[in-house]
Amino acid sequence: MFLQNHHAPELLPQLHQWMAKNEDSHYCWLMDGSQLSAKEKRWLLRHGQPWQRALDHSPMAELEDFGPLIWTQPLHLQDWWPEWLAITSGRPLLSVVEFRYAVPDSAFWHWLSDFHTDDGQKLLLRFADTHTLANVLPLMSDAQLTLLASQVARWGWIGRTGEWEAATLRDTPEIPEPWEPLEFTQAQFDRMMDRARPDMLPPILAHYAVELPQDETPASLHLRLGQLAEAMSSYGIHDEPSQALFASFAFVQGDSFHQEAEWQEYWNRTRKGQLLVSALSE
Repeated sequence: MFLQNHHAPELLPQLHQWMAKNEDSHYCWLMDGSQLSAKEKRWLLRHGQPWQRALDHSPMAELEDFGPLIWTQPLHLQDWWPEWLAITSGRPLLSVVEFRYAVPDSAFWHWLSDFHTDDGQKLLLRFADTHTLANVLPLMSDAQLTLLASQVARWGWIGRTGEWEAATLRDTPEIPEPWEPLEFTQAQFDRMMDRARPDMLPPILAHYAVELPQDETPASLHLRLGQLAEAMSSYGIHDEPSQALFASFAFVQGDSFHQEAEWQEYWNRTRKGQLLVSALSE
């Protein structure tokens, strides 16, 4: 489940208006190939301009169609575009990048994908997933944003509410490659994981048969799960069974249940490392 609303009626006008600010710029349409089924990729091949694999000719070329896919044609002006938006509605897979000079080669996309942490971990950053993109951009250091801004003028995407969102990067002269690897400190990485936690909860809850509320939009549910995740973290609740149990109480008793006096003795225990499921069974 993606905590993403279906496309808002205002989306296309917002997108057109955003692109109209710099009509003659170098635009690149970006989709997360890992979210597309084989049937959807065949649909695109029949109706749309052939995509390019952003990571071809890079050390990550083996991802093929499951990595980021790019188009340099104006997709929003194609006859098939509204139908494609309807097919993919409710998924965080589409963004548009405005480049300062030209659409770069695979070395740029590989730099964004080849994610490091300062303790030596090496990870694949799926930046074409717009939830990941929106989580990571605000956490980049000034030096990392400077490198990105030397190529990217603006980056827009379909936000969680189904409307168009965008980031404008400061004017920066072109910086020749090679660039320093995209490396997050432990503090940056921890904040990134905190921002991703609401999206990690639905599969955990499904595994433990905890039903999500049906009367909320995905975007509002994301906000709600974010608040619950923050509360769980403050109580030292990090194991999945206890997270599912905490959320089940919140959905039945109300999200502020954990502030009641009767629960404080349990939070004292969980902060010291005891599992919530264990504390409640005593």
